[in-house]
Amino acid sequence: QFIAIYHPPSTLVEEKSSHNERYIHNMTRPTSEQLNLQGSISIHHQNKLHKANFPEEKSRIENLGGRIHIPPKHPMGSRVIARSTTHHEDVGLAMSRSIGDREWTAVGVIPDPDVQVVNLEEFLNTNNIRTKDSKVFIVLGSDGLFDTRRVEFVAKHLAYGFFESFKSDGEIAEQMLTVGKKLVNMASPIKSEFYRDDISFVAKVLEF
Repeated sequence: QFIAIYHPPSTLVEEKSSHNERYIHNMTRPTSEQLNLQGSISIHHQNKLHKANFPEEKSRIENLGGRIHIPPKHPMGSRVIARSTTHHEDVGLAMSRSIGDREWTAVGVIPDPDVQVVNLEEFLNTNNIRTKDSKVFIVLGSDGLFDTRRVEFVAKHLAYGFFESFKSDGEIAEQMLTVGKKLVNMASPIKSEFYRDDISFVAKVLEF
């Protein structure tokens, strides 16, 4: 889904000559009131979403005779409609790219991924990762997470869990599970009146 860089908070050292004391002040404003994230986040190499209501996907599907249902109030919930030979009725598929859905393949649902090749050494040098003491992490997630939350929101919460929660080594795994669960619950709260999509994601800090 994307690569994120966590930039540690900048600091300013002031000297008070009268008392010969040094005060270090955090000069970066918090970016999330809930988490009080002290550092900042930048997003890189974000991949392209594939939804049936997007012009490129919609055009391909309709040119092959496919039908698309686009909810007026929730266009990201669009569905590709095909006749199911198993259920003998029209069924909506919540994606425009998929593997193994035979009926939908016939109407323009394709398995082709978008592929990005990133030279990590070049990426590190271009962004001065080593000299700035920044951290890099990768996030892969399903549409259930990103349909409702911006990538910046996801990245900030994960950065907090990775770099600012200040847990001991024995608590890191538990802390990350807590942050992950909270992130999923905020992206898609459990409500009896709404359908909750399956959500999965993987986040990994790159070690250099």
